[in-house]
Amino acid sequence: MAVTTQNNSLKNVFENVNDEQVSFFLRENAGTNQEAKDNLFAAINENSFKTNSFEDANIDFRTFDWTSSGQDRNWWWQVQALPFLGWFVACRGLLSVNERNLAAQFCKDSLVNWIEIIPEDDDKTLRWHDHATSYRLTNLFNWLFCLWLDDDLNEFGQELDCPYSMQGILKRHISWLSEDENYSKHTNHGFDQATVVFIIALYTNYPIWKSFFELAENRLIEEIEFAYTEEGVHKENSPGYHIFMLRRLTRFSKLGELYANKVSDKAALLEERATNFKEALTLVDGTLPIVGDTRGGHFVEKYDFPSELTVYDYSKSGYVIVKGKVLDKPLYLMVKNCFDSVYHRHDDDLHIYLSYDNIDLLSDGGLGAHNEKDPRRISLRSNECHSVPYILGKKATRNRKTLVGDPTLHVSEGFIVAESFLYGQKITRTVDISHLASGSIEITDVIDGEEKGMMENLFFHQFANVSLEKNQAIISVDEQKRMIITFGSENIRAETKKRPFSKQYGVYESAPSLIIDASEQSRHSFQVRLF
Repeated sequence: MAVTTQNNSLKNVFENVNDEQVSFFLRENAGTNQEAKDNLFAAINENSFKTNSFEDANIDFRTFDWTSSGQDRNWWWQVQALPFLGWFVACRGLLSVNERNLAAQFCKDSLVNWIEIIPEDDDKTLRWHDHATSYRLTNLFNWLFCLWLDDDLNEFGQELDCPYSMQGILKRHISWLSEDENYSKHTNHGFDQATVVFIIALYTNYPIWKSFFELAENRLIEEIEFAYTEEGVHKENSPGYHIFMLRRLTRFSKLGELYANKVSDKAALLEERATNFKEALTLVDGTLPIVGDTRGGHFVEKYDFPSELTVYDYSKSGYVIVKGKVLDKPLYLMVKNCFDSVYHRHDDDLHIYLSYDNIDLLSDGGLGAHNEKDPRRISLRSNECHSVPYILGKKATRNRKTLVGDPTLHVSEGFIVAESFLYGQKITRTVDISHLASGSIEITDVIDGEEKGMMENLFFHQFANVSLEKNQAIISVDEQKRMIITFGSENIRAETKKRPFSKQYGVYESAPSLIIDASEQSRHSFQVRLF
């Protein structure tokens, strides 16, 4: 990155900041996070860098060469966000004067090292990745703002400004994120791109960047409108991302304090609806179901679990959830059928997720890692690792624009009915829950306009034992019989398979699945009996 001789450019950026903006920033960034302090001083004293989902790495950011040596893309965009800047902001209130100076010097030296590195032409370190750039701009701006607000630390910002123009570096980030070719429209990445530029606008009112700020506001309003259904359900196919993006809404609903009413009013309306859906999503133990790219053990909040069977109807958004006591044990049933976004999308139209007695009997393979060429990730996203019907010999459609029809879902008295065109022809799944209180569910799948081709896949608990006896599959967990699946006997073949399963990012294990080959027919029914 080019070096300039412009002096005190940060003064230009912050010259219009008022007391309200400072107060809001300080409330949002209290600086009392102990974990951030631990992470920062592990980096300073031990060259130990902590990331989400990966082992600690040995890195001295003051001398790091920023060259690729085969690390995961997810790892690189976390590193390129320069998280030590964010850690400083998050823990500065816990630091003594000497610790603050030590940490500020470390951050300054590490930032200079990053600035002076000239990446290779075929840079594989994701220096200008959409997510990395958004997060880095957030961390960099917040850190510089903290230096500017603290008389004891202001000199570190001034030393950076000459010979490096911090105004120029901030502008390069804002400009890059604003370019259409870099904008990941209608995704959580695009959401964050618009957010960081808009937040900088609210804190600075810097007139030179007015066109960037106006673009960011317009983008952000569109992203909010697209990201959620009218029912407040985030569209990226995974409960984990719903929670991730709900935190964004909570933050935006406060922005009215800085007169960002267009954004805050829209966010506040959706926040209430999204919070209600969060409660519907949550399992009896307060965690999220492993659906789509959701990780296992994601604790949200423990709610009062209903004793009576209760239907949470979010069918317009592609979800119907039933919760309550069955045979004196907690039951959670989800039918998922939506295709509003290709992000974090699995081939899981018509998927059934069933937890009973806090055991995921019909489950989902999980995320794995974001390497779409890895055979395990390919399997996790496919029908192999979901409880779904599919058509023999047909490939799932991943391009939403080429679907013959949109998936539908609705609830009537005692029935959940879903229709999908994922395999080019309509498949209707009817889930009969009229006898659910006695532990019985009947599922019927029909291919429209065909005489043959019906296939079923059922994906089970990681440690389930599945034994086949005639036209039944007996599922036991911890040597206790938990569920029996009874399927048709005429022209039906069934076999079990081991499939990949991933509760933690990048960690692969295995779980059993059952393939029911009813391909001589276009209609098939099976019954689930709980014990």
